[in-house]
Amino acid sequence: MSLNYSITSDPEKLEEAFNVDVTEGYQAKYNACPTQLLPVITNDNPDGISFFYWGINPGFTKSKSISNKLVFAPVEDIPHKASLKRHLKTHRCVILADGFYDWKILSKKGKTPYRFFLPGNEPMAIAGLWDVFENEQGENIHTFMMITTPANNEVADITDRMPALLEHDFLIEWLNESNTEESLISLLKPYKEKALDRYTVNPKLSDPEYNHPDLLKQVPPADQFGNLTLFG
Repeated sequence: MSLNYSITSDPEKLEEAFNVDVTEGYQAKYNACPTQLLPVITNDNPDGISFFYWGINPGFTKSKSISNKLVFAPVEDIPHKASLKRHLKTHRCVILADGFYDWKILSKKGKTPYRFFLPGNEPMAIAGLWDVFENEQGENIHTFMMITTPANNEVADITDRMPALLEHDFLIEWLNESNTEESLISLLKPYKEKALDRYTVNPKLSDPEYNHPDLLKQVPPADQFGNLTLFG
């Protein structure tokens, strides 16, 4: 699973969509990847955006790969894992996005990247869980995980998982401190409020250092090596 995403909306658009104050620290991300510092709205601070590391802060990763267990929380796992259940009760967040990416597997070695987005590139609200720990220097480091659901009809022929997109009417409920575990889990369904658009994008998406507006543009389908394919 490789659900990178983008968050490029103007601050004014985010303030209107989520009813929050967007600080000067906000910058557009065309290829939001694990270990990056990214904007979220937490149940502790629902009126503003915070900047947390996705999965873990880069100082802890060095040259090692990051476990998906730090990056993604499948909704099916939450009721059965104590740490996820605990965070569901007390450490929920909304991950700000305006599109997400994944790869269609073409063969054992070939895959093609797709972008999924709402009409008009409307902002998306992805359900997440956050955490905080103290590093060796005594500093508090905040991180988040992305909750995922089974893919809906618009995504399932490309990949079997997708971000847990919150329907607009459920956004406040997700951050509501009084909700029970059962009611929160009920909000995490394959998204169906609006139809998602999609198209193939630049395979430079595979480079976590590549953060360029052209990742939002439709291109002819190509594999991760840049070879054009017949499948799009």
